[in-house]
Amino acid sequence: MRSRDFPGTVEAAADAEAWLASESGALGLAGDTTFAINLCVEELFLNAVKHGHANKATISIWTEPDGARLEFVDDGQAFDPTAAPAKRLQGPGTDFEIGGFGTGLVQKFTRRMTYRRAEGANRLVLEFDAGPNKNPDLRAVSAE
Repeated sequence: MRSRDFPGTVEAAADAEAWLASESGALGLAGDTTFAINLCVEELFLNAVKHGHANKATISIWTEPDGARLEFVDDGQAFDPTAAPAKRLQGPGTDFEIGGFGTGLVQKFTRRMTYRRAEGANRLVLEFDAGPNKNPDLRAVSAE
């Protein structure tokens, strides 16, 4: 398992993404999986800092025979994204209110999420398929 601590700042989200891209490559993860991991972590990190007022986040990543796992731990306000409603766009259009779509995005690009609050921290484990092109919806998003 590879882990790293990051300060709870908006700027640190880019550092976390760069570190994860490097670690994903070292673990031999497919490009689609790396893309999904970075997209989900960006969403989680920015929400933890902006809305949860987190001062610190710790990210751990590892592989298992059935895929990749990532644990995102932050010291912000309690928030369980597995219980939050997933807001979705209703049909085509350009006139919609921005915000609230992150939970649905993370749910879409992970195989499973588990959450617990322990020792004053949010602990979220995300599970991803590690093989190439397992998620056709992800290819469509990453190609844009």
